[in-house]
Amino acid sequence: MNLHLLIQKARARKGRAGWTLAEMLVAVGLGTLILASVGAVYMFMARTLDATANYAELDRQSRNALDYMSQDIRQCGGLTNFDANNLWFTNQDGSLLRYTFDANAQTLSYTNVLKTNGGVLLKGCVFWKTTEFMRTPVPGTTMTFASPPTNFNSAAQAAVTKVIVIDWVCKKTNYITLTDSESVQTAKVVLRN
Repeated sequence: MNLHLLIQKARARKGRAGWTLAEMLVAVGLGTLILASVGAVYMFMARTLDATANYAELDRQSRNALDYMSQDIRQCGGLTNFDANNLWFTNQDGSLLRYTFDANAQTLSYTNVLKTNGGVLLKGCVFWKTTEFMRTPVPGTTMTFASPPTNFNSAAQAAVTKVIVIDWVCKKTNYITLTDSESVQTAKVVLRN
């Protein structure tokens, strides 16, 4: 008889097993809170990784452009002429080496007849500035150079130029957040000849 009574009690408990409305609301609320937290962390991490990837790409692009430019400029025969958007050099064999900044296309391109090639060095370049310095260092200093006299025209200034400081800013839009990553670069290149 005890066995029969135990089986009936077990069946009765099974029929009453379930969640009350309050238990269900608490469980759904906690589940929603946990899923919202996981979603927020995921979005934050995705934005961070996207921005980091953009900075890395901008840095790689700038480093490659600087390596290429510094190698070619150091080996050239000299600066021939310059303006706000262009640098013209003469290679050792007398051929043309030219760097051109196009503000509308946001590119920095080059032409090097010596290597029979040309192309785009920087994309997304929104700012470009060059500063030219004379061949002779300031007396009593090691690597400080004076600016050419302002009464010289650009060709005369180019003839006495030994150091070129190049500044540029590149931007790239993040795909997720639609904000810009920015890379600011400055390089001082000394002409060897």
